Amino acid sequence: MKKLKKFLAGMLGAMMAISIVPGAALAAPTIDTTQTGSLTIHKYEYNGNNAGTGTGEATDENNVPADAVPLGGVTFKATKVAELSTYYGTDAKALPTVAEAKVLAESAAASDIYTGVTSSAEGDTKGTVTFSDLPLGLYLVQEISAPAQITGKVEDFLISIPMTTVDGDDWIYDVHVFPKNSSTYAGVTLQKKGKIGDGTETNLAGATFVLQKCTNPEAAAAQRKWETVKANNKGDALGVDGVLTTGADGKITITDLAPGTYRFVETGVPNDTGYIMNGADSYEFVINDDGKVEIDGTEVDTTNTPIAIVNEKPDLEKEVKDREDGTWGIDGDYSAGDTVPYRITVDVPESIARLADFTISDTMDKLTYVTGSLKIYSDADMQNEILTTGGTADYTVDTSGADWSIAFNSKNTTTGVITSLLENYAGKSIYIYFEATLDDDAVVTSVGNPNTVELKYSNQILPESNDDGNPNEPGEPESDIITDQAVVYTFKIAVEKVDAADNKALAGVTFDLYRKLDDAATGDGVLTNPVSGLTGKYEKVNTSDLETDANGQINVSGLANGTYYLVETKTNEGYNLLQAPVEIELAIEYATTTTTKITTEDGVTTTATTVVNQKFEDADGNNGTITNTVKNSKGFTLPVTGGMGTILFSVIGLALVAGAAVILIRSRKKA
Repeated sequence: MKKLKKFLAGMLGAMMAISIVPGAALAAPTIDTTQTGSLTIHKYEYNGNNAGTGTGEATDENNVPADAVPLGGVTFKATKVAELSTYYGTDAKALPTVAEAKVLAESAAASDIYTGVTSSAEGDTKGTVTFSDLPLGLYLVQEISAPAQITGKVEDFLISIPMTTVDGDDWIYDVHVFPKNSSTYAGVTLQKKGKIGDGTETNLAGATFVLQKCTNPEAAAAQRKWETVKANNKGDALGVDGVLTTGADGKITITDLAPGTYRFVETGVPNDTGYIMNGADSYEFVINDDGKVEIDGTEVDTTNTPIAIVNEKPDLEKEVKDREDGTWGIDGDYSAGDTVPYRITVDVPESIARLADFTISDTMDKLTYVTGSLKIYSDADMQNEILTTGGTADYTVDTSGADWSIAFNSKNTTTGVITSLLENYAGKSIYIYFEATLDDDAVVTSVGNPNTVELKYSNQILPESNDDGNPNEPGEPESDIITDQAVVYTFKIAVEKVDAADNKALAGVTFDLYRKLDDAATGDGVLTNPVSGLTGKYEKVNTSDLETDANGQINVSGLANGTYYLVETKTNEGYNLLQAPVEIELAIEYATTTTTKITTEDGVTTTATTVVNQKFEDADGNNGTITNTVKNSKGFTLPVTGGMGTILFSVIGLALVAGAAVILIRSRKKA
């Protein structure tokens, strides 16, 4: 009998190796049938090869490998499948196999089924579950569920309550087992970049995402449900309450994820940068049981080839045409009344067809929009006009006062469908040309006359719903505004008319002002050799006489740089007219620096538009105004008809006539 007990005890000890703890035969001389037993399962996560051999004693804990980690969240079920007396005694049956025990478990009474979950709390209890007050009997123990990273579950096993010690000398009523599970983890890296139009992609820091895991990956894509993951499968927190932020390199890297189906969802872009947040799309990937990452069925090493997500933002640049060389720049100088050509370059985002709003407007300051001058082109040279059908524009230019605007996108308030005129130009640039007239009241200061263009656009692409767990709420997106400026300068000529002798101001003197033109100039208003002393092509600046005031002054504003000639047409009595036109050279230097500003929906402006003139003067230091002093001299005093000189000559003439008559009479008498 003693040999039989030792044999059974040894067999049970061997069967407990590598987490399989079978039942033990009744080996001790007597079982206390008045007692109950317990089963404590110590669950570990372990990927090594040293499984060890269990004895049923609590001291087996000393043999657990050092790198085995207590594992919480594992559900076990213990089902009583037989009384011990069935298998022990003079007519004992052979111990059932696990397969046979499963069949017996199917007909077990509910009162004989016990379930429990290993503790996830930190400390000595982590990874343990105890079934207390178990009736004596033979139990089938099954692992029902485990965390997702557990890819090697413990096989079902049998346990006897009580069971004999390894040496067969005593009974163990409180049995301890130490099963171990193998696990699989993987990491994933996301790379966030930003792009303007068709420009170069750059790393984008400060974008935010959440990582979500699919709770029903077997469902069709439209029926899948997602939950935000706030910690990896080793318990390390992900970001702040699950919100992850891209670093300076534009990356987010997550480690220790269990197998499953995941997705990244964008929740925000870097603050006040103008980038468009795409919260409607998601970026799915799968971690397989072998720890490999798959995207669309293809295995990807995201360490070397991260999941690439690109944010876009539109941009625009305002330029004015140079009068002299025809180039485009941020500033230029014109005269009042001149027609000023402008060009706006718009970088259209790839996502243009998904933006509820994309409106460009232009605000005039001391300028007036030339009705009908606006055209849109696909090339910077403005040779290929677009958005026209049979000569009729597809777009509408709304004008209000001296301003204009175009709404390129619209959203149907009933269906929610977005229509965009720029859909065919997604990711490209378009060029808007228009003209404006410089008003007569244009300012002559270093600020110049700025013309501001504004782009208002939706800065969010939102989901239609968040029934699947999308963290972004559907609804109307917010808007950002980007502005840019081009500046037109105009200058002034100041004339002071004085007496050459005493510098006394001379009022009432009149002038004409001519501007020298290129010899090839043609058209209305072009004059050839207009007055004596001016040869070549000119235009007359003034439409009425320029007359000096009581202070002897004339001021002519709204003049572009160039060569001008002042021609005196009438002077004061006693003074001589100028014998030749007075040349006046306007050569004011200006250098404008503009900075685009971005204003978000809440009114936050990241970069204010500034106009800084590094120089606004000519070589002589004249600050936008050229002042000329013109001196007049008095002429000679000449006799005039009806004066004393006339009387004198008349008297002499009469005397001569009388003398001649006397001589004539005397001659006749002698004869």
